[in-house]
Amino acid sequence: MVQLRVMTPDKERGEDVLAVLLPLLQACTALRVSEPTPLTHRGDGLRVVLDVQLAGVPTVRVEREDGPAAGRTRTGRGGAPARRQRRPALPPGG
Repeated sequence: MVQLRVMTPDKERGEDVLAVLLPLLQACTALRVSEPTPLTHRGDGLRVVLDVQLAGVPTVRVEREDGPAAGRTRTGRGGAPARRQRRPALPPGG
């Protein structure tokens, strides 16, 4: 879990920053943001924590390319071209 903290000894200034920051984070469709949770501490000021998570798996859009399939390459793990697997030769019968 990712947490963002807004901490300042000046409570009014912290609330002003939070008033700008929170709508920006909530408007981002790639993120899910929790409501601010106040943290307790001694003295004046502001201490707030926000939990931030990715909204989900990004959508990938692929446009179709018409053409011969021979130009396309299949890939294996890590994006490397896939190799044909050969079976080991059988031992000679005896």
